Amino acid sequence: MSAPRILTSLRPQLRLARIALPSPSTRSSFSTSIRRLDNKDDSGRPQAAHPSKHASRPVSSGEPVAEHVKEDESKRAGLPEEPMDGPPPPPLAALPAQELFHLKNRTILITGGGRGLGLTIAHACLESGASVRCMDLLPEPSQPQWSKAEELAKSKGLEITYHPLDVTDQNAVSNLFSDLFKMDSKEHPIRGLFTSAGIQIMMPAVDYSIEKFRKVIDVDLTGTFLCAQAFAKEWFKRHPSMDGQAGVDGASIAMTGSMSGHIANLGIECAAYNASKAGVNQLAKNLALEWSRKGIRVNTLSPGYIRTALTAAQLDEKPELNKIWLQGSLLGRLSTPDEFRGPVLYLLSDASSFMTGADLLVDGGHCAT
Repeated sequence: MSAPRILTSLRPQLRLARIALPSPSTRSSFSTSIRRLDNKDDSGRPQAAHPSKHASRPVSSGEPVAEHVKEDESKRAGLPEEPMDGPPPPPLAALPAQELFHLKNRTILITGGGRGLGLTIAHACLESGASVRCMDLLPEPSQPQWSKAEELAKSKGLEITYHPLDVTDQNAVSNLFSDLFKMDSKEHPIRGLFTSAGIQIMMPAVDYSIEKFRKVIDVDLTGTFLCAQAFAKEWFKRHPSMDGQAGVDGASIAMTGSMSGHIANLGIECAAYNASKAGVNQLAKNLALEWSRKGIRVNTLSPGYIRTALTAAQLDEKPELNKIWLQGSLLGRLSTPDEFRGPVLYLLSDASSFMTGADLLVDGGHCAT
């Protein structure tokens, strides 16, 4: 290409390059992070504006920002500071940390509470000071775990009761929850629900009958919804003006999701189960949107592989799964039901007062890789 042609082709770019820069009077509209201090900085050098009550730090001072945003060291962390506009802070700051996790003076409802994870959580709730109402499809809860729970409840002056329930039967769910709320007492009001009723069917997706697929969805997802719905209806009847602020008798629903709601499980074919658990995780977000300002927080717990009767049956059917599952765990092992006591107590207690619409993933690091 000849020199004249090159210059001709570059003229538009050269004209663009000559566009005037903003004048000093207009530059401020392009920056929200610097300003000039008319009365404190004689150099006229730009200053960094920070969202704190402290004086601004010179941009080129070389000093750490943290040094300019420290509060009074004499103030105890966690305690309310000077008054601010808006609603008052929740009355939790004055509680010792360990009391945030207590469930004393309340009752917790548990579905799938006749055995396995649900019964383990029932025992943990009793240890934390709550009375418990357990529900399950089983005619009777598993022994000897149930008898041990009854002994614990009696020793602490608490109650644990068992109620057979098909979580897919809307009328049965509605009637039982109504009855349970009628059993409510001022000393131990119902303030929590943990849903853990669920089933699993391992089968290639192409072999699923519509009946089996619907059964998994009905128990794991629809059953979770029906129980949460019944809980909320009864709660709203009794707390029509609750604002949901932590520490003033709000309620918490913790639903059992699964890491399988986030991934496809290597080595097993369980499309219906994984779809149902993904649905539970998403359901919680929507219920949290609707109910959190009415006094009910809603979150999910997503466990990894747990050694329960259900997983034991799966391992008996496919022994090779044990190696596959262990390879997927960053901790190199499966979990046991007792390892979920802490996470569930956190979700049900005031310790999680600012948590709603969230999923607590407790999977040994399986989803991290």
